[in-house]
Amino acid sequence: MRWSSTFLFTFSSITTNINAFLAARVPISSKGVLLSGESMESMTHEVEPYVGPAGSIADTEGGIVVGDLSLQVSVAKSLVSKGRGLFLCIYNDEGEPESVVEEIVIPSGTPICGYARGYFSDKEDGDKSVTFLFGGDSANTTAVFYNQQLMTLSDALLENYQERNDDEKGKPLLLFGHHIEIDAENEVVTVKADSKFSSRIFIPDVKKEDEFSASSLGMYANDLAYDPDSNEVQYFENSERNNILQLVWRLAKDEENGMMVPTWPVVIVKQDVRLLNTMPFEVGLQYGFNYWDAVTKNGISKYIN
Repeated sequence: MRWSSTFLFTFSSITTNINAFLAARVPISSKGVLLSGESMESMTHEVEPYVGPAGSIADTEGGIVVGDLSLQVSVAKSLVSKGRGLFLCIYNDEGEPESVVEEIVIPSGTPICGYARGYFSDKEDGDKSVTFLFGGDSANTTAVFYNQQLMTLSDALLENYQERNDDEKGKPLLLFGHHIEIDAENEVVTVKADSKFSSRIFIPDVKKEDEFSASSLGMYANDLAYDPDSNEVQYFENSERNNILQLVWRLAKDEENGMMVPTWPVVIVKQDVRLLNTMPFEVGLQYGFNYWDAVTKNGISKYIN
């Protein structure tokens, strides 16, 4: 069993998940604790404890301990698929019995781990591939990390534009694999996929020694909403109820050409999560109904017997 302690990320300001984020930006500290103690106390009473498929510490293969959150993020045999799964539970240091943690609340938008490091390709490889693709009005509703903050893609592009000097502002705003139109005066951003660009599929590429590192644990998260008898509406209802994680792209600016480029996906909690469990509970990530529909029609998956 391989463990490491980590602070995961050094985000100086993390906001809520995208739905709450659009309504009001509520800052939380890099430790995942609301800055207002009163707000945290209120949250503790309002949030129902998360209960997922229960595993065993003895089955854990490796993972990380996030000391600031008293959180253990681990990998073990999945309880919903044939492969591995991602599990969360409270971490208590056995060497400090006087400081036992009985419950924790992880505010929405808090990063839990990285999804994986990897590369971009024009072809999928395995069932962990992720497409970097936006269009329509998605820029106003899609969350990304940029400059150590969780914000909408639209706000990230506007911030990137405002960071430019006068000479640079006359040049087109660039986003990896997309065309961007920006009305800075009215703060309106339009994103369209570049139809001629194909290398937008992110393929995890993790070395053996890094398979249980903080940057790679997210790829083990399974979709806890899949049911072969569910239709699309039922699938998303199941996902809203069962999946507490969300995939968010981390963006950075290429200093050579100013382009906004994806570095790697990050896994956050998409809602306030309250944990009372010291045994590992499996947690889920929405893959999407289209994914399962394609798997059912075109091939098999580890989720389907």
